[in-house]
Amino acid sequence: MKHLIASLFFVSSAALMAQPKKAPVMAPTTSPGYYVTAKGDTVKGEVRNNPDDPTEFYSVFSFKPAKGGKLMPVSIKKAKAYGFDNKHFVQVLDNGVEIYVEVLARGRLNFYEYLYNGKIDGLPAIEAAYFVQDNMAEGEDVGLRELKKINNKFYKKELKPYMKDQPVIWADLDKFTFNKETVTNAVKEFNKFYEISSSK
Repeated sequence: MKHLIASLFFVSSAALMAQPKKAPVMAPTTSPGYYVTAKGDTVKGEVRNNPDDPTEFYSVFSFKPAKGGKLMPVSIKKAKAYGFDNKHFVQVLDNGVEIYVEVLARGRLNFYEYLYNGKIDGLPAIEAAYFVQDNMAEGEDVGLRELKKINNKFYKKELKPYMKDQPVIWADLDKFTFNKETVTNAVKEFNKFYEISSSK
């Protein structure tokens, strides 16, 4: 009997040691935030700011209403926009698929970022895509009102039609290297000209 108990103990110990270790999961933390329902109502509460996969922000987010309750996932079908910690996400269509994009700049030109799981140099990595849109385009440029994904390698050439009214700002962009902060600041600077003119 003692041998049987010892054997069972040994087998169960070996089985426990053989189990693969699970990756550590961070405890959820939240920040004050909001979301806008499909009907346009704003709901205030808390948004989880540390999902296990940061690309989740672009398809779903976890929300706890101000009136109380548990942290629950909110799908892209239920919310057309949300935000927290000075980050704002809006829903757009990319090739017929609804996604959230982070607002980097908003005004005459909207400039957005989208993060997704992809590969860099053959290895799994988070990649970024960027979108631009001209809210004031008219005449032969009216097509610039449509949201366009820009190619990071040829971004300066692709931004030229959007920034041609302020050629000096466009000319200052580096031809070869895309830098998110630099481009965001250039778009914000471009937009300032139209904030002034629209307020007159």
